Amino acid sequence: MRRPRNPKLSLALSAAVILLLTIFSTTTRAAAQTEKVLHTFGFESKSGTDPESNLIFDSAGNLYGTTTYGGTDNVGTVFELTPKPGGVWTEVLLHSFAKNGTDGQNPQAGLIFDSAGNLYGTTNAGGIDSNGTVFELSPPVPPSTLD
Repeated sequence: MRRPRNPKLSLALSAAVILLLTIFSTTTRAAAQTEKVLHTFGFESKSGTDPESNLIFDSAGNLYGTTTYGGTDNVGTVFELTPKPGGVWTEVLLHSFAKNGTDGQNPQAGLIFDSAGNLYGTTNAGGIDSNGTVFELSPPVPPSTLD
């Protein structure tokens, strides 16, 4: 004759198995991840502070983004990070927003590229009415060669 199952014991065993599987899968996933800092922004830096948006890559593997503060007037920047040998990344300041009545201030959203390599983004302040701007940054035009 077969003994009847204890429902409390079955429930406890099921909960224990689920808990162990959750711990195992979380631990395995966490152990597989490593972090490497690519760039550190300085406090009150002229090259930018407080990056709050997503980054985008170009076809050469450079990263582009914005900082909400920092720059010449402490109202944000657009930057490029370029990978160098040995895992080092170099920051290039592409634009420092200005408190001049027309430029945008405090970008908090990411950037996008068009097919010509222009960068587009938004700011949440600045501009003529101080309510933000949509901006375009164009790459420098290479000097023409004369024949």
